[in-house]
Amino acid sequence: MKLTWMTAIVLAGLAALAGCSGQGGGSEGPGPTAVRPGLVPRSAPPIGDLPIPIGFKLDENKSLDFVVAGSRFANHKYKGDADKLSVKRFYERQMPVNRWTLTTAMFVGGDINMDFEKEMERCRITVKEGNWFHKTDIFVRLWTSGPVQIPVPPGSPGQ
Repeated sequence: MKLTWMTAIVLAGLAALAGCSGQGGGSEGPGPTAVRPGLVPRSAPPIGDLPIPIGFKLDENKSLDFVVAGSRFANHKYKGDADKLSVKRFYERQMPVNRWTLTTAMFVGGDINMDFEKEMERCRITVKEGNWFHKTDIFVRLWTSGPVQIPVPPGSPGQ
């Protein structure tokens, strides 16, 4: 009888540990204390202060960027396989790390649009459904919103 009692205690302990693992099999998904792994930013994105999730590749044929007189402009398209809501959460977490402030977030016709501001710049992140070859497209648009400051070399007329 003592062996049966000990077996019951061990089984109850194992059941309790399995219930605390956050791997619940119910339809509700993981519990509130479960760790929800998210997307991780690339260590060297094409534009330093605009994070891109690991696994997303720049579509070079549909992207451009340039700098004129200190003003930046970018229109990049990235392709990858994370779901749209994971990408949205990625940008909600990662853009503030790079000093961007979220100003607008919209879900329209299946697309996610997020607008960010930083100093004299604006950035719109659009997350769309991909195609058969990749699950998700990310469009990153960056532009300077204030007046362009053209640097004047020392000793030139007008200084």
